[in-house]
Amino acid sequence: MIHVAYGLHDKTGHYSKFVGTSMLSLFENHSCPPRSITVHLLHDNTLTLDNYEKFVYLAGQYNQIIKFYNVEKLFPEEIDKLRNSFTADSLKLFSVMSTCKLILGQVVSKEIDKIISLDADTVINLDIKELWQVELGDSPLGAVTELIRQHPMVKEEIIVPEDYFNAGIMVLNLDFLRMNYGLLMDGLKFTTEKKYPYVEQDVFNYCFSKQYIKLPEKFNTHVRAQPRFSNTPLERKIYHYLGKSDSLNMDMRDKFNRLWFSYFLKTPWFNEDTIGNLYNGVIEIYSRIYAEQKNLMTQVSAIMSGKRRAFVTFPQNVDSLKQIFYVQEGEDIFQINSQNWLNELANAMKESVGKKIYFMLTGGIYPQLRAALMQVGFVEGRDFINGEMFLSELHGVKFNSYQLIANM
Repeated sequence: MIHVAYGLHDKTGHYSKFVGTSMLSLFENHSCPPRSITVHLLHDNTLTLDNYEKFVYLAGQYNQIIKFYNVEKLFPEEIDKLRNSFTADSLKLFSVMSTCKLILGQVVSKEIDKIISLDADTVINLDIKELWQVELGDSPLGAVTELIRQHPMVKEEIIVPEDYFNAGIMVLNLDFLRMNYGLLMDGLKFTTEKKYPYVEQDVFNYCFSKQYIKLPEKFNTHVRAQPRFSNTPLERKIYHYLGKSDSLNMDMRDKFNRLWFSYFLKTPWFNEDTIGNLYNGVIEIYSRIYAEQKNLMTQVSAIMSGKRRAFVTFPQNVDSLKQIFYVQEGEDIFQINSQNWLNELANAMKESVGKKIYFMLTGGIYPQLRAALMQVGFVEGRDFINGEMFLSELHGVKFNSYQLIANM
């Protein structure tokens, strides 16, 4: 029996379809006999009856097994432990369910000693048996490394960058985690107090970065790092869409969007309501864009009052930035071109607080950059803003249609 786990917090009712799409891709590519996969779905009270029935139907359609665990009802003490480890600020940003992997060993049967943990933003485009066959021995887990040199734990030399791993796909040694449950809870308290950005992932790294088995990249291939429009065929890998909004949209020229939709269309979440939701979403988004355009100039005039502009971007983007923003003499352009660029940027910003506002044109790293700058006291909208708000498809920036998918 292969054991697989997902976590689900679905306050909008739309998140279940992502778990369901990943689950269907898991079943579609599995070559073993019927009833040889058990999916363990950890959820809270946000799982609706309609979505519950869809999950049951999906597992039955492929003759596999699904077990539901309402952790709020079944394990209130464990949920309280998780909740009490969060600071008040952390609870505003993260759901307690975002740390449910930490209690997997407590939730599933003690007879299960190994489990594959999957995030919802994954497509399992290979036979999961390949990953299940990884031998953990005495190691706590198997995972794929993710080089993040600017992570606070790396900068503080708690972890070397080559050992930091992505926790979206892991093979977990449940017996080991049960014996080290106290360490996981201590790690959660430490990482939330330090305000590290990735919570659950940072806990696993803090506790086990020196002990885990490093898996091949094919078991956690980041979609946003792949050539999206090439003619090369998709490989047999687990594709990770990393938060979905960065990597998933409705452009069907992109082979990774097509891959996700090829599975989603087979789920019970694709039905007659989907088209209506899509239509309503288009109307809503374009109405909001129109309103935002009208308000943007008012906001910018207030933000810029008495300040000069400065820009942050990569060296290869400097020439186009000058043209798009009509950069004037005396307006600085900070180029991201050194290993210590974030500290250098922070020092430059400290010297110009109240005098300049920095337009960040940093591509997919803006959310991480925003978190890092706010952690050291800078304020978004006062000291810096996301300069990409001013870019359009005319400047090579694709319209992000992820929200349409989320609301389908």
